Amino acid sequence: MRTLYMRDHATDRQPATVIHDENNQAAYLLAGKWGLRQDALSLYNMCGDLLAEVSQLSLGLLPKFALYVNHQKVGVVGKSLGFVREVVYIRGLNWVIVGNALTNHYRVFKGSHQVFAMEPAAETGASFLAITINHPQDEPLAILVACVLNHWAKRPDPQPLRRKFKWRPQAEPGLSMGTTLRDCHWQKLH
Repeated sequence: MRTLYMRDHATDRQPATVIHDENNQAAYLLAGKWGLRQDALSLYNMCGDLLAEVSQLSLGLLPKFALYVNHQKVGVVGKSLGFVREVVYIRGLNWVIVGNALTNHYRVFKGSHQVFAMEPAAETGASFLAITINHPQDEPLAILVACVLNHWAKRPDPQPLRRKFKWRPQAEPGLSMGTTLRDCHWQKLH
């Protein structure tokens, strides 16, 4: 059993992320991006060998991602319509994910055996995720599944343009502070 630490994608603005072990030694390099169909994240060992990839198959409310090892598809994970408590099945790997998207705490099982667990690392102020993996051969896929889960856990800002441009309704000149342009047009129509 080994615990790896990965920077939370919400706090990481770098094109590549180094994943560290408990001794703060670099273990893996994660490179790539999300957002468009066919975008992918690739996981490399520290010698530069490609170990595994996750590719975005579809966009929308219920996106799907394919997992690859040695350029062979080994599984597909898709978002479910779970509310707070989620249960997701990874076809091909026969892994079952149980967790909470709001707190970013997950456990992944194959049968009755836990493959890995993921949670925000308490000692880092939640800027890193702790991924505890039971078997070394599962580490590459566990890291990529953890990236997908972390991607789903973050909620987009519901009003990004309003905050970016600091939009506020403006009153027409000569009107009181509470009267907006819409109120003025309403009065002219009636």
